[in-house]
Amino acid sequence: MDQTLLLGVGALLTLALVTGIVTLVKTGQARRLKERVSVAGALESQAALQSGLPSIRLQTNETQPLVQRFLRLLRFNPDLPQEQVIPWWLTILLGVIAGALGGYYIGFLIGRSMSVPLGIVLGFFAIRGLFGWQHQRYVESMFVQIPDAIGMMVRAIRAGLPVGEAMRSVAAEMTAPLREEFARMLGDVAVGRPVDQALMRLYKRTELPEFSFLAVTLGLQSQTGGNLAETLENLADIVRKRVALAKRAKALAAEARMQAGILMVLPYIAALAMSQIQDFYIENFFYNPTGQKLLMVGLGFSVFGYLVIRWMIKRAGSD
Repeated sequence: MDQTLLLGVGALLTLALVTGIVTLVKTGQARRLKERVSVAGALESQAALQSGLPSIRLQTNETQPLVQRFLRLLRFNPDLPQEQVIPWWLTILLGVIAGALGGYYIGFLIGRSMSVPLGIVLGFFAIRGLFGWQHQRYVESMFVQIPDAIGMMVRAIRAGLPVGEAMRSVAAEMTAPLREEFARMLGDVAVGRPVDQALMRLYKRTELPEFSFLAVTLGLQSQTGGNLAETLENLADIVRKRVALAKRAKALAAEARMQAGILMVLPYIAALAMSQIQDFYIENFFYNPTGQKLLMVGLGFSVFGYLVIRWMIKRAGSD
C-alpha cells in the first residue's frame, strides 16, 4: 500500500512539473513580448536621443534556454500550437496515466523500489511520443504542399509580380497548414525582417530543409541577381522529386511495418487459440503470480521489439 501511494505521489509530481513548465511557456509568451517591446522601446528612444535619428529596430533576446531545451526534448513546440491535434494538457495527462500504470505493473517484476523512476521514464517517453506524432503529422502534411507553393510563386513571378506578392498569393490561395505558416512568415517580413531570414525562422520551426533551400535561393538571388523564375522552377522540380521519393520510401516501408505488426500480434493470436483448446495453460498467466510476471515480460518485449523495428524503418527511410 505504501509503495502504491509512493507511485501515485510520483505520478502527481511528474504531472505537476511538466504541466507547470508547459503552462509557464504558454502563458508567459505575451508577457515576454511586452517586456521585449518595452525594453527595446526604451533602448531605441535613448539611441534616438543620442543620434538624432528614429529607429524601429527591436531586440529579440532569447529567454529561458533550459525550459526551451526541455520542451525540445519533449518534442513540444510552443511556436506551433496549430499542430496539436490533442490538447497539450490532455497529452500530458495521458502520458502520466501511462507512466503510472506502467510503473505499477513493473513493480510486480523488479520490486516497488524501481517502480517510481521507471514509471516516470515511461510517462516521459509517452508524452514525447504523442507530441512527436503530432509534430510529424503536421510537418508531413506541409511537406507535400511545398512543390505546389513554389510552382505558384514561379507563375506569379513570370506574370510580373514581385517576390512579396508571389508569397502573398501562396498565403492566400494555398490550403492549411502551409497557408498559415506563409502568412506568419509574411508577418515577419512586414515588420522589417528580410525574406531569407523569415524563411530560415520558418525552417527552424518546422525543421523542413526545403524552406532552408528556398531561403538560400532567395538570399543569393537578391545579392547576385539572375533569373529568379528559372531558379525557383529548378528548385520546385528538385523538391517535387524529393516528395515523390519520400512517398515511394513510405510505400516500400509499409510492408515492413505490416510485418512488424504481425510479429507483435501473432503471439497473442496463438495464446487466444490455445485458450480455446486448453484453458488451464492461459489461466496460469492471469491467476499465478509467476505467470503474471511472464506475461508482462512478454508484453514488454513485444512492444520494445515493435518500437525497434519502427525505428529501424524510419532510419532507413531518412537515409
